[in-house]
Amino acid sequence: MTPRSIQEIRDPGLEAQVEPLYGAGLPYHNFQHAIDTINAAEHITRRCMEEGIRVDHEVVYYALLFHDAGFRENHAALGFATKEAYSADLAALQLGARDVLRRTIDKVVAAILSTHKEASFVTVEQKTVRAADLSGLAADYDTFVKNSADLKTEHEMFNSTILTWREWVNHTSGTIRFYLSQEIRLTSYFVNAMGESAFHQAVRMNLERLVAEA
Repeated sequence: MTPRSIQEIRDPGLEAQVEPLYGAGLPYHNFQHAIDTINAAEHITRRCMEEGIRVDHEVVYYALLFHDAGFRENHAALGFATKEAYSADLAALQLGARDVLRRTIDKVVAAILSTHKEASFVTVEQKTVRAADLSGLAADYDTFVKNSADLKTEHEMFNSTILTWREWVNHTSGTIRFYLSQEIRLTSYFVNAMGESAFHQAVRMNLERLVAEA
């Protein structure tokens, strides 16, 4: 029977196996972030179904569960071009060991790779995973600011540097504006005929306030 929600296929045993891959000590790209994106995807996929958009819940669930696995590792030293490529490889290995269908694994890998900033996102599953990963940009302002502060801490950890808050806001604003320049052509929340969806409006309001208060 085809699952009609992500909650139907959540696998506590698998989640317990994946959690250690995220390691400890990262304030943002930790296992809770993976769970948060899965919860966001539950709402997104429900909206997809309401709007007549077919989505493979299994692919979305697996992709989000693994999408930042191994984030703390030096992906380049391990032979991977990006952190997303390393996470996708971890997913393929783990899911293969559980006898998940090869075609499903291939779709999961593609969906994880679609979370890279400059990646394309074509299928419904890729769009859903990217949208869920970016959902925090459109969260309430307090959550948005906390996420930004956590990302600043991570940036400083990985780059052995310290930035003032204003320097960080200037740095991250460019990334957020890049995401604002894109359309995730999925549900009506993410795209509309006016070119300024509810998602874009929420992100823009958060960004403008962040810059004004920096």
